[in-house]
Formats: sequence, C-alpha cells, structure tokens
Amino acid sequence: MKNLWKVLCTLFCVCTICFALIHRNVIKAAIKGEPLPEAPEWHKWHH
Repeated sequence: MKNLWKVLCTLFCVCTICFALIHRNVIKAAIKGEPLPEAPEWHKWHH
C-alpha cells in the first residue's frame, strides 16, 4: 500500500509539471494580469 501512494504521488507530480510546462504562457499571463493568449484551433471547443 505504501508503494501505491508513492507511485500515485509521483504520477501526480509528473502530470502537474507537464501541465505547467504546456500552459506556461497562460499561467504567466494570468499572474501578470495580461490578456490570455489565443488558444490553438485544435484546442478550442466548437459548439
């Protein structure tokens, strides 16, 4: 069970780091209070 928590925590950390790296421009703009960058076409929700 202890090993499972270690694996889950490691996986969570890796996913968090990947998310932060991918969205770094959006995070920087949000912190600075600047307008958010335009999302790529493949990332937009089309209704």
